[in-house]
Amino acid sequence: MKNKTLMLLLIFGQLGTVMAISCKETETSKPLARSGSNFYIDSKNGDDTNNGKTPEKAWKTLDKVNNFEFIAGDSILFKSGDVWNGQLKPKGSGSQLSPIVVSVYGGSKKALLDGQGAVDEVVKLEDIDYWEVNNLEITNNTTAVGSRLGVLIKDNGGNRKHIHLKNLYIHDIMGDYSFEMKGKNTGGIGIVGTAASKFDDILIEDCEIANVVRLAIFSNLTDGSKAVKGNRPITNFVIRRNKIHHCAGDGVIVRYAYRALIEHNQVWETHNASEDLVRYGVALWCRSTDEATFQYNEVYNTRGGKDGQAFDADEDAYRTVIQYNYSHDNEGGFVLITSTSEDAIVRHNISVNDGIKGLHVFDFPVWANHTRGTAIVHNNTIVLRKDYESVVISDEALATSKFYNNIFYHAGQGELSVKSGGQSAVFKNNAYYGYDKFYVKDEKGIYEDPQFVNPLSYQIGFAHTEGFKLKASSGVINKGIPKTEMEGNYWLSDLGAKDFYGTDINYSKFSMGAFQVK
Repeated sequence: MKNKTLMLLLIFGQLGTVMAISCKETETSKPLARSGSNFYIDSKNGDDTNNGKTPEKAWKTLDKVNNFEFIAGDSILFKSGDVWNGQLKPKGSGSQLSPIVVSVYGGSKKALLDGQGAVDEVVKLEDIDYWEVNNLEITNNTTAVGSRLGVLIKDNGGNRKHIHLKNLYIHDIMGDYSFEMKGKNTGGIGIVGTAASKFDDILIEDCEIANVVRLAIFSNLTDGSKAVKGNRPITNFVIRRNKIHHCAGDGVIVRYAYRALIEHNQVWETHNASEDLVRYGVALWCRSTDEATFQYNEVYNTRGGKDGQAFDADEDAYRTVIQYNYSHDNEGGFVLITSTSEDAIVRHNISVNDGIKGLHVFDFPVWANHTRGTAIVHNNTIVLRKDYESVVISDEALATSKFYNNIFYHAGQGELSVKSGGQSAVFKNNAYYGYDKFYVKDEKGIYEDPQFVNPLSYQIGFAHTEGFKLKASSGVINKGIPKTEMEGNYWLSDLGAKDFYGTDINYSKFSMGAFQVK
């Protein structure tokens, strides 16, 4: 019995040793999972046979980058000041805590990626998540029009998350001049999905986009039939502190987004191509969106009389907010509210000399149907020079649009509204200077000089808007009406916490216009 027991112990001991050795061999033969690394690319001195892990062992080409599978925590670092021709189309996704970062090394100058007109997109981020692309110069120019972009964020039916584009200089992109969608999907930066796509946390910040055909930034779906009100698939979409200028068509078109935020951008010389090529265009606008907010933007020199406005709440735009913006010298006007746009709120803006070609400051056109856009417009300051005689404040609006607490100042003799079928917008408790009282139906209106500090002297930049403040002797101070006296669907919780200049609003001393006395 003892011998059997001893024999069994020996057998089990040998088996244990064999299993331990087997496990050890399995562990040692299993490849170790790598962690995030820096990968360096040097177009002059790199070599694709290198491992890319140090500047001395840098890769050389975009092909090498495109054929590598990146993981969370990786960084792709292009040598500062170097040039690469072709397309960057990377693979792999980062994570919430460790996104994949594209940037430069060895200096502060941007790395240049040049599509040379030979690729549709210079940077293509397709079906990947958690990427941050920074500090690149991107161009894609040629003589022939085509479906070209600087950067494309593309999804083919999944859920894309966290794509951040920062400090990019995108310029000289030859897209398509067409007013049709093939043109509107070309230019600087595009976000494109399918009917099943969702995008979350898309940030475009501190970029400059210039000299592009047709527009600077857009979001779109190949099929938006399911992306209806209450079900917009693009969330946490922010366009902030960008310089956008010299676009053949529009500056920004936001589509299919919920609560998109477009703020602190400087936008000028958009819609600057021949209107025979691009037809209609607006600097900053949205359609098929819920509660998009445009704020603290400066927009000027938008060209054209077919649209040509600074802002637009377009078809199927629900509850758009346009506030705290400085708009001036836009040939088409200040704001466009199209026929199926609902419940826009336009407040605390300054508009100066907008509409010399479009001949209106606010436009409410009818498109394919007979409805008319709805809006509440309050506490804005609207100023026109003497030579802007033909510009009207409200063109074709119906009573679904209502104006309260605004200051309409015309250095000459202006016209307040052009009626549609004998109807016009509702005007209540506004201040009018340069408008004939006989033609204005505002029983609570104030018809006197509002006493601006210096309304006809202004320059580019928010810092040069001091002339639109009111003198202490102004008769419109403390004459604003509260929210309770405004008709219509004012769906925001209050009339705003601050005025255009950042002053806290005291509703017991609420004034007309964009300036509130402390």
